[in-house]
Amino acid sequence: MTSAHTTHNLPHAVRLLILAPILCVAAHAQQTTPPQTIEEALHQISDSAGVIFVGEVTAIRSLAGVNGSSGLVEVDFRIDQAVRNCTPNSTYTLREWAGLWAAGDQRYRTGQRLLMLVHAPGPSGISSPVGGMTGAIPVRASTTSPDTASATTASAPLIADLRWVGTHLQRPLPYASSTLVTAQTSPSVSDTSTAAQQAPVSVVIGMLSSWHQASQ
Repeated sequence: MTSAHTTHNLPHAVRLLILAPILCVAAHAQQTTPPQTIEEALHQISDSAGVIFVGEVTAIRSLAGVNGSSGLVEVDFRIDQAVRNCTPNSTYTLREWAGLWAAGDQRYRTGQRLLMLVHAPGPSGISSPVGGMTGAIPVRASTTSPDTASATTASAPLIADLRWVGTHLQRPLPYASSTLVTAQTSPSVSDTSTAAQQAPVSVVIGMLSSWHQASQ
């Protein structure tokens, strides 16, 4: 068995060859460690996102496939707040494989507002939210129900529904048992990790923006 002293005396290139698999395994283990808080889960999801924005669905189109392919579904978003690789007040078109819409699954609705964390499009232009629909986070006014996600009022802060993000925790929080956190009572997403699973969009966008800036 190679001791630490013996490894230290080996040429540098040989030591790298020996240690590389160990370092790769350690790095992989660190990346796949289940998050402990909603903040950590959101950070992991954002690390995999090539495009991040808050926007409203303005149009949905189904495109027939060619030569037997299943086709595409295009979803247009009006970008209200841009975080990564997009521009405010512009239109972002998400192109998804039509198979994701099988059995009449309506993944998005016109007028729906979402915080989108999307994989960078591949060579064919096809993409999808990170973690399935986990990366399509519903946004609503704090006084409305989840079924009226597009409704807003001048006085009500916009809320990001992080319940699906909470299912990625090492000890997932029950999806149904969430309490509302308002801008006055929640200074950070960390505070929503144990009791509440909803937070002001301004707080979430601030964190996503800071993570993006730190990664550059």
